[in-house]
Amino acid sequence: MRLVVIDLIPALLSWEGRDRSKEPSVAPDAAAALGEMFVRFRIAGVVDAAAEATGSEMRDHLARSDLAEFFDMVGTTAEFGPQISPRVIRRLIRALGGPDDRTLLVTGRRQVLDQFARSRIPVVFTTMDEFSAVPDAVEALLGGGRVNP
Repeated sequence: MRLVVIDLIPALLSWEGRDRSKEPSVAPDAAAALGEMFVRFRIAGVVDAAAEATGSEMRDHLARSDLAEFFDMVGTTAEFGPQISPRVIRRLIRALGGPDDRTLLVTGRRQVLDQFARSRIPVVFTTMDEFSAVPDAVEALLGGGRVNP
């Protein structure tokens, strides 16, 4: 089985400003995109500890958006390391009983692309508005294609 790790903020969820008392915005067509990946891959969600949200809070946000059912696990980097990095993703894989055949990160943060380019963990970069294209990009990248510039 293959694993897709989604860096939840800002690839899938976002708050306008910093007001966490409101529900986050959700990527358009997120349920359809996650559903398409769910039938072929395991999916884990992770959020930087700096986002000041726990894994259970993030799962609650996903549940209220009818997205939690697609995730095998939702956690924060506080459980695995200080911020999103290849080392954190490898720890997350081990926590899920890995290693999986292949693991891929979906993120909306350009600053992690160079770091992951040096590791053997492929990355799909997306914005919330482009999230509906993620399933095709994941399939292409895990199938040996190249997606990111």
